Amino acid sequence: MAFKQIDVLRQNGCLCPCKPSEEKEYYIPIRRTSNWYGAVAFCNSVGMEIAEVLNEDEASALRQVLQEEESDLDMEFFWIGANDLGTLGTHRWGLSGRPVTYSNWTEGEPNHALSDDGQTERCVAIAKDTFVWNDFQCTGRKKFVCQQFRDE
Repeated sequence: MAFKQIDVLRQNGCLCPCKPSEEKEYYIPIRRTSNWYGAVAFCNSVGMEIAEVLNEDEASALRQVLQEEESDLDMEFFWIGANDLGTLGTHRWGLSGRPVTYSNWTEGEPNHALSDDGQTERCVAIAKDTFVWNDFQCTGRKKFVCQQFRDE
C-alpha cells in the first residue's frame, strides 16, 4: 500500500518537491536587484523559486554560494523566501507556505521595525558576510537567491 502511495506522489508534478537537500541548488542572478516581490516573480519566471533554507545542510550549501558572490559592499543582504506577510510574527516560506522551522536570526531579530512611512519589516534577507538573517521592508532593493532541484 505504501508503495502505491509513493508512486501517486511521484506522478503528481503539482505537489511540493520533497527531495533531500543535496539535490537542491542555489543561484544568485548576476547584477540583478529587486524588492522581495520582484525577486519571487523573477525566480518563478526562470523556472525556479525564491530560496528556502530548511536545515543546517541547506544553510551550509547557501553559505558556499554566498561566499562565491563578488561584492564591493562590506555588509550586503540577499532576499530569501522567509516572510511573515500572512500573520505578523509567524514566518513561512515564500511559495510553499511551509512554516520556518530552521532560522539563523541576528540577535534582536526579527524586530518588525516600523519605517517613517508606516511600513513594517516583514521579509527576510541573509547577510553575505555573517550568514545571519534580518527582517526588512519587502519593498527594499537587494540581490536575491533562487533555488531549483537537480534533475535526477
